[in-house]
Parts: sequence; structure tokens; C-alpha cells
Amino acid sequence: MEIRLDLSRHCIQTAARLKLEHLIRQCLKSPDQETEEKIEALTGFLSKNDFGELRRRIDLARKFLENDPAYLMPLDLPDDMLKPFSRLVLGLDFCFLSMSLDPRST
Repeated sequence: MEIRLDLSRHCIQTAARLKLEHLIRQCLKSPDQETEEKIEALTGFLSKNDFGELRRRIDLARKFLENDPAYLMPLDLPDDMLKPFSRLVLGLDFCFLSMSLDPRST
């Protein structure tokens, strides 16, 4: 599973909250399993992480991003920093949070 967060106007925590609200509205209109799984993952993400430290690391990484909108930088973060996600890839004004849906790979 992969979730894109818009970081052009907000920090990762606010972007995740906004995305969660959007997904809840979407699920109320037309429920589906994928949207429900994303809601569950973002709810866990928002309740389990140290966003001060995560924002600090993202701000540091942004200093090394090239000005190319297509450039992506995977962040090397401690395993417990993105719960329940396993990977964060940073772009100029967005990031992707991803996790495996295969329970054997976690």
C-alpha cells in the first residue's frame, strides 16, 4: 500500500490528517477495502509517531533535494519512526508512505 501526502503547504502530520479526512469522506460515499485499509494505516501513523523528530528529519533531507520535481529521495529512518509504514520517499513538495500488505514481509 502506498499513500501520497501533499507537503507543499503543510507538515507531514497535518498532511496526514488532511489525507485521513479525505479518505473518510471518500469511504462514506463509496466504501471499499483499500480505502478502509488506508484509513486504518493513517490512523495508526498519526497516533504512534514522534512528529517533531519526523519533521526535523524531513526538513534536513529537503536541503539535499534537487530542484527537479521528478527527483525522489528515500529517507533512511529507524524502523519504529513510521509505524505502521515501512518506507518514506520524499519529493519536492510531497512524500509517499508505503507498507507491504504481505504480513510475512513485516
